[in-house]
Amino acid sequence: MQFNLLLLIIAIFTCSLTLLLSIYPGLLHGLMIFIGIAFLGLLLALGLAISAINLCLKRDEPSSRSGFRRLIATLLILALSYGLLKFYVPRRIAFFLSRPAFEKWLATHPVATNKLQSIDTKLGIYQVDEYFAGNRGDRYFRVYSHGDGLGPDRVSYGFAYQPNSEGSPFGNANYKIYRLGDGWYWFQVSDDW
Repeated sequence: MQFNLLLLIIAIFTCSLTLLLSIYPGLLHGLMIFIGIAFLGLLLALGLAISAINLCLKRDEPSSRSGFRRLIATLLILALSYGLLKFYVPRRIAFFLSRPAFEKWLATHPVATNKLQSIDTKLGIYQVDEYFAGNRGDRYFRVYSHGDGLGPDRVSYGFAYQPNSEGSPFGNANYKIYRLGDGWYWFQVSDDW
């Protein structure tokens, strides 16, 4: 039954790390740690399958009850973590707490320059490296970028206030915006062709 306890500990560690890293847009995609977390997830799935088969074979033993409880707890942790990641709950909470700093920046920098500015400043928990203020009222804060692995192209992530739905100052390829509320969104985009 120690195997089930080990699976539970691995599930808690993997899910906690993933939820923590998901606070920062793009961080999971740009780091090699993503591969490590995916590997841990595969090992966890394999371990859960082995554990479930083992418990089914020994279901008449009294000690199998605690094994079933640990297995169910592990599955619940995985399901809850998946739901939190699917709806970006950690990122939404983190941005909600950091939003006053972003809004203060908007209030003190109202002029639309229509060009990217390197600002390298901390707003809430996020380190913003580039800022864009457009003529249409669109404001972009890039908090993370990485190479796409196929050439010199960059994938950018960040937050936007009243973003342009057609494109961003960081490129237009695979441009996606996700609503956070009150005119705020988080975005991902590549400068690929």
